[in-house]
Amino acid sequence: MAAHQIYFHLTWSTHRRMPMIDGPTRHFLDGFFRRTAIGERVTIVALAFLRSHVHLLVRSGPRVDVSRLVQLLKGGSSYAASRQPDNRMGLRWNREYSVTSVSPRLLQNAIDYIERQNKKHPDEKIPL
Repeated sequence: MAAHQIYFHLTWSTHRRMPMIDGPTRHFLDGFFRRTAIGERVTIVALAFLRSHVHLLVRSGPRVDVSRLVQLLKGGSSYAASRQPDNRMGLRWNREYSVTSVSPRLLQNAIDYIERQNKKHPDEKIPL
């Protein structure tokens, strides 16, 4: 069995970049994204939540349909989160998203970038 090292940095924001991700929503999204990743046979390498956007670094196999994965993550989480009793505002994502391939050689740079997001956007940090 061949080992694949295919990495993607995915980013998208909430509708109109409104600060819709609070503590309970962050907790919900973390679990939802991880369960979806397992179901789609991808591994979440790094993950950052901010009040108005999300960064994920995933490792996938060669047959993963990235647009379908994003649809499942965005659409599925929006649908499910809006039905959570502790999410009063609902959760809506912008239609757009960004996907960038990451070479294994630059993997640590991408991980560091994602892990620095709370420092880069201190006003968007989500209280735990």
